[in-house]
Amino acid sequence: MRPLFASFVLLIATSCASDSRGEEIERLEMRLSGWSSLEVVIDAGGNGTYKDSEPHPDGTTGGFKLTRAELFELLAELQPYRKQAVPFSEESAMRFIERACPKGVPEVTDAGAFYIRWQSANDDVHYLADFGCDYERLADRNGQLREIVKGLPIPSVR
Repeated sequence: MRPLFASFVLLIATSCASDSRGEEIERLEMRLSGWSSLEVVIDAGGNGTYKDSEPHPDGTTGGFKLTRAELFELLAELQPYRKQAVPFSEESAMRFIERACPKGVPEVTDAGAFYIRWQSANDDVHYLADFGCDYERLADRNGQLREIVKGLPIPSVR
């Protein structure tokens, strides 16, 4: 799972909806990974595309449309995580890839992760939640992130 996630982050390295700060979000990229992976891209107009690695071998791809209200709701749900996001750079992407769970913290391998990147004219930030690191203490957060993705109009995740 980590090599697949790493390749996604490195790949990213190489009408508008406002967030709660009034900033126009031009592009939202998300990846929910685990035994399978789901990549989602949503533009400022609420036009979304997805690629789900299931069912193997080819997976499923498609598109969807969020109304302006649905896009605002999604941005609001993601806002707590955006506050924890760091500026995007190749260096910060590598830190995400190389980050390890602190010694002594409960860890499960291959539990999956959630990655998101917010892009706007003045900002480019990203956030990573490793579901396997401190999984008991962060179970609520991990569940909330999974539910956000399940709330998208993507048939394969409902």
